[in-house]
Amino acid sequence: MKIIEFLKRKTFKYWIDIYLYNNDIVFPIVRNGNGWRPYALLLLILPYLLIKYFFIKVYENIYGFGKTYRIMEEEKKKNFMYELAVVTCSKDESLYLLEWIEFYRLMGVDHIYFYDNGSTDDTKALLKPYVDMDYVTYTYIDGRGKQLEAYNDALVLGKEKCRWMAFIDMDEYIVPIDSNRKILDVINDIIGGADAGAAGIAVNWATYGTSGHAKRPKGLITHNYTKRASDTHFINKHIKTICNPRMVQFYISPHYPFYKRGAFSVFEFSGHKQMGWATSECHYKKLRINHYMTKSAEDYMAKCRRGLGDREENYLFDSLKKADYNDVEDTIAWRYSDELLKRMNAYLKVTK
Repeated sequence: MKIIEFLKRKTFKYWIDIYLYNNDIVFPIVRNGNGWRPYALLLLILPYLLIKYFFIKVYENIYGFGKTYRIMEEEKKKNFMYELAVVTCSKDESLYLLEWIEFYRLMGVDHIYFYDNGSTDDTKALLKPYVDMDYVTYTYIDGRGKQLEAYNDALVLGKEKCRWMAFIDMDEYIVPIDSNRKILDVINDIIGGADAGAAGIAVNWATYGTSGHAKRPKGLITHNYTKRASDTHFINKHIKTICNPRMVQFYISPHYPFYKRGAFSVFEFSGHKQMGWATSECHYKKLRINHYMTKSAEDYMAKCRRGLGDREENYLFDSLKKADYNDVEDTIAWRYSDELLKRMNAYLKVTK
């Protein structure tokens, strides 16, 4: 009876879900299979998975965590071309491109790896001045569901150039809680006090809804949308990752990379080990990601038509009702509005 009660606990189900999503063998089987067949296959290979898990844990505890710590310490003495780069994969989002880029310039990001996934708008033209000043590396990639392909290509391109790389979408804005700090300052603070083996940071979403906008309003995303899901809402347990690219084997999902053995992400609020695409609780102690998932109702319908970025499927929250969270008033991003408008206007004057 106690075993059954344990299996029913949400915490247990959460960790099983995390394991399924973050295992390089299990995840492809579960995602690509149909019905009962993938689970039958998992049952057959369960002894192998358990043995592999045991030896990985032994390796990590005896050697792996310490090795990662030593590498991270040695890299503190090394100079990189870019201290912090951002990677994104986008399609037909030129309306919001300038605000997004200028926000990250304001936040101290040194470089952007921009993957244009088949845009038919003026994305490439808007990016040209940034490409010319060597702030953006532009890559065109055609076809549906190319996000992970783009992320893994960026890992190769930035592996030796970037100390840190943040893998995010164009509706995501990494915001330091302390307005006087840049993103890199906070990264160094978190990693400096983290567990041995820390090679990345998991940052929770703060997911915004339409804030009552049926049509696309004029002005800044970060100013127009002020209502979001509560801290306890499941959607905000999702994370995105800032990582050391040399400690990553490949990206297994848009949220989380598959690290080399002995390396892992840590919670931004504690510096302790974190696994997978979500956290059991949501915290905004040092960093958060303002996730403007819907923007207006008009924007969200366009997003659904584009489909998912990491595979050839429709968007998971396929109706506005499932995605429009407006529980809490939150204007943390307003502190950047004046400077963002100034920077965007300067860009427009130069390019006229």
